[in-house]
Amino acid sequence: MKFIMFKQLLKTKIFFFILLVSAVFLIYAKTISFGFTELDDDTLVSSNIHYISNIANIPKHFTTDCYYIHDFQYYRPVLSLSFSIEAILFGNNTKIYHISNIILFISAIFLMYCLLEKLRFNRSIVKTICILMAVHPIFTSCAVWIPARNDTLLLIFLMLSLINFTDYLVKNNTKDLVLYVLFFTAALFTKETTIILIPLYIMFVFCFNLKISKEKTLKILSILIPVLSGYFILRSIAVLPVDIREYFVNGHIYGANIIKGMMVYIDKFFEPGYIPVMLYEIVLDFKIMAVNIFVCGLLFFLYWKNIINRKIILFGIAWFVVCLFPTFLTQDYLFLTHRVIISSFGIIMILSLMTEKLLLKYPHIKKYLTVFCIIAALIFSCFSYTESDKYKNADVFWTNAYVDAKQYHVVYFTLAKRYLLYKDYKAAKQMIEKAMALRVNVTYLIEFVRISFLINQNLEEAENNYLKISEKAEGKSFSCFFELSKIYYFKKDIKKAVEYAQKAVSLRENDILCLENLAKLYAINGEYQKAVDTSLKLADINKDNREYYYYNISLLYKDLNNIRQSLNYIRKAVKISPYNLEYAKVLNSLIQQQK
Repeated sequence: MKFIMFKQLLKTKIFFFILLVSAVFLIYAKTISFGFTELDDDTLVSSNIHYISNIANIPKHFTTDCYYIHDFQYYRPVLSLSFSIEAILFGNNTKIYHISNIILFISAIFLMYCLLEKLRFNRSIVKTICILMAVHPIFTSCAVWIPARNDTLLLIFLMLSLINFTDYLVKNNTKDLVLYVLFFTAALFTKETTIILIPLYIMFVFCFNLKISKEKTLKILSILIPVLSGYFILRSIAVLPVDIREYFVNGHIYGANIIKGMMVYIDKFFEPGYIPVMLYEIVLDFKIMAVNIFVCGLLFFLYWKNIINRKIILFGIAWFVVCLFPTFLTQDYLFLTHRVIISSFGIIMILSLMTEKLLLKYPHIKKYLTVFCIIAALIFSCFSYTESDKYKNADVFWTNAYVDAKQYHVVYFTLAKRYLLYKDYKAAKQMIEKAMALRVNVTYLIEFVRISFLINQNLEEAENNYLKISEKAEGKSFSCFFELSKIYYFKKDIKKAVEYAQKAVSLRENDILCLENLAKLYAINGEYQKAVDTSLKLADINKDNREYYYYNISLLYKDLNNIRQSLNYIRKAVKISPYNLEYAKVLNSLIQQQK
């Protein structure tokens, strides 16, 4: 009796979830102590922690791009919101971001199983395949690289929307309709890919023989049309417009990206011998060609012989292609493995049906297939465990990026910044020169001038070069203005230093370093009230250091002969840091002065 109950327990959804959690945490628990890679995670989190941790800025996520400005086309409010929630609750704690990534990854895999169970796929087979997906090394970056959570979040909301969409069509329940629209909206505000997935919902109804009446269709459209309208309005406010003509003009480039990229994804999915952290300028070799020919041949055979449901084959292929398609729409294409997690749902469907058909025809191979899956899971787990070490910190990550993508200009640019951090200016200059040999842009030119100045300390040369770059950038480079401000400060031309500091802040109004630089220059220039106003803004933005800003404001009010306000702010500083001797000393001095 107990044995029968145990067998029943093994078949439950709860047991599968526990097994899934255990498998993923056994592999990735060590990554909780990892740092940032400085591939987007620094910009999205650490560099803007003051911004995302301010609850007042949450509405701004819906009116800016995912880098909290208006310079890019990436509109990802839900991603920004996820970082904000963690930053507000836990601050700049990398452990929390890594734990969240692992939990989201587990949730995405589990929800794929839940949807396939609802669609009456074989539970045991789907569970086995989902476990293999969870430990597959191609998905390592999903669990480990913090910005990869965007695709994981999208998969979660897509699965939830399809689960409730299915329930609504079957049960005609208003609650399911509301939940479907809610999760579809969340998916829409997570990533633009959701827009081109809309036809797949129609295909989903057809391929899984669901019935939808005109009444249900009208109800769905009556809600989705306003949602889509609101989305496009907010997106037009937040990000730069997409130039559709550019896709037609450079169609050959995108076409090559699509073909080569999809072939590499398929190869790494079915033969994950080595998973790069990134690939640039993909070269197709014999192995990639062979794997793709085999996969395409197998799909054609399954469809031609009608071995498994043809509709499911078509839906699985369509899902895989459509979900990956938007990722290739960039001329400067970079292959990153986390992008395949959403598309993997199409592969899981086909593999599940194919395995089920195989076991029905040859039931005696079940034990061999079980052994194969166990061995595959163990091998995948070992690979994933080792693969995750590549994301340990920025130095390790970019060293691996250098191995995998030697022709990628961003690798050399980032390595230059890493060498600068360690004050190896000679190596930094070599790296930025290599970056510029592959791609010349304003950012690289500014970094080259900055490194050159650090080496030779030639103020005149740096000034002339920055002015030329500023002219080339048509006055839109905040980094150039910021560096010019520092150059004029060194030259003791405070008026010009203030002018360029103001220009920098006008382009990055919440940048801490720019604001601190401007406040300092205002004070040096005798513009104490402006220095106070800027410092107050800093105290509001960067709450972690507000006692330091209050201290500076106190000194500025002292220079303005406003002892009452000076005392007010030094008391605020002392209240936050009661054991700071410098603050206490200023407070006592002001009290004596007031007497």
